[in-house]
Amino acid sequence: MGMTRKNCRLWAKEGICSVSGTVPGTITKSTREGKTSILLWDVPRQALPRRKPSGNAMGSAARTGMSGGMWIRRGNMGDGTGFEKFRKLLPAAQRYTYLNSAGCGPLPKPVIEGMERVFRYMYEEGQIKVQVHDDLFGYLEQARRDVAAFLGASPEEIFFVRCIAEGLNTVSYMLELGEGDEVLVSDQENPAALLPFFAAEKIRGFCTVKFCASGGYEEIVGRFAGALTKKTRLAVFSHVLHAVGSCMPARELCAAARERGVLTVLDGAQAAGNAMIDVKDIGCDFYVCSCHKWLCGPEGIAAVYIRRELTGEVRVPFGGVGMQKDFDIDSNQVILRDDARRFEYGGKHIPMYTAFSTTIALAREIGMENIVRRQKQLNDYCRQVFGRRIPQAVILSPADDRLKSGIFAFSLPGADHRELVREAFAQEGIIIQYRTVNLRTREEGIRVSNNWFVREEEIDKLADFICGYLSGVRRNSPAEKGQAG
Repeated sequence: MGMTRKNCRLWAKEGICSVSGTVPGTITKSTREGKTSILLWDVPRQALPRRKPSGNAMGSAARTGMSGGMWIRRGNMGDGTGFEKFRKLLPAAQRYTYLNSAGCGPLPKPVIEGMERVFRYMYEEGQIKVQVHDDLFGYLEQARRDVAAFLGASPEEIFFVRCIAEGLNTVSYMLELGEGDEVLVSDQENPAALLPFFAAEKIRGFCTVKFCASGGYEEIVGRFAGALTKKTRLAVFSHVLHAVGSCMPARELCAAARERGVLTVLDGAQAAGNAMIDVKDIGCDFYVCSCHKWLCGPEGIAAVYIRRELTGEVRVPFGGVGMQKDFDIDSNQVILRDDARRFEYGGKHIPMYTAFSTTIALAREIGMENIVRRQKQLNDYCRQVFGRRIPQAVILSPADDRLKSGIFAFSLPGADHRELVREAFAQEGIIIQYRTVNLRTREEGIRVSNNWFVREEEIDKLADFICGYLSGVRRNSPAEKGQAG
């Protein structure tokens, strides 16, 4: 039976086309006058047992646009108006003033629809049916290809984990770290990057040393290089610092480490969707990232890049089904896969991993250059508004454009930052986050995430609230009523 418009169900609203009640099927792309249309056809129920679904159906959607379909004209991306059509894909960003992508981004409609389609396919056809099983792993491998392309790597250099911490733990145990060795970390890391090494050093005997990641571009490079010693085996730092948002001079830091024979692993949790990433240009040995922050995907999935030359040199720290090409029951020998998949093992929640493809597709549809440019514009706007209206605010994020990201952090001397965050949501539906900005002094601040979908008027609204909060004026706008999109 041919795929026709009679057996697809489309609904269109506000410039976005989508599909309901589908399973992975044929995807068609057409381009006209700058518009991209992706239609995922509905497969008739009676045809399901006989029709072989395309093994890369989800991947095709990811490469060309959103799973579930879009019909979007970009518009002017320079002044922010071109982002409005894409914003319609984010219900939470329309309901609330969503300024916390650095915590978790709002889930886009195509991501949810894409996962739902895969779950529906598994539900209706049986998840262990041979064709379904093969298709699911086809989706996983497409996600691997999409992540690799996004990072500037090859698929053979990517393995999947559940989260950043699991990725860093895996990297830690790949290496023969022990007594007399040092692991260098920045003093502004997220606990997800610190705790794996703090825990491992108690077992294995190495020492975790910190370098100061504050200051200007050249200062950071100098401090990092000065902290490298003959004992340093591994250097760990975030591509973008989670609290103050500094986009670290990654290329220079990796070059300094490489000159001393030190391996580097970057935590890309705050960089994926918030910075341009090219692991080959950066020159790192490992890069760990997830998609639940600036890329606006779900939690519980992450990926690790390992430089190809290292794959056969480091040990495989953990074992399980998936790591092997074969094994021998008598000799207990395992023949490992030749690529990064040797570091994967056990079952995976594959419908979740399709979100990697869809979120990356959304970022590409908008354009990563457009996204990063917009985030910096919004960061600058925050700086201007706070400087003019809230002069008592201490701005913690760097002004240097080379270090700038979508994160704008500040503190208010004498204010209760945690209460302010709670009241911002309770009174105005503004979602922001307090953070510990100095792990030694326990100084706290507030973090504003300027992702591409944020509007200038939302930053003005935040400033209005803070001015009222500081002057003791209490508003009564329950967040439960929602915010207009």
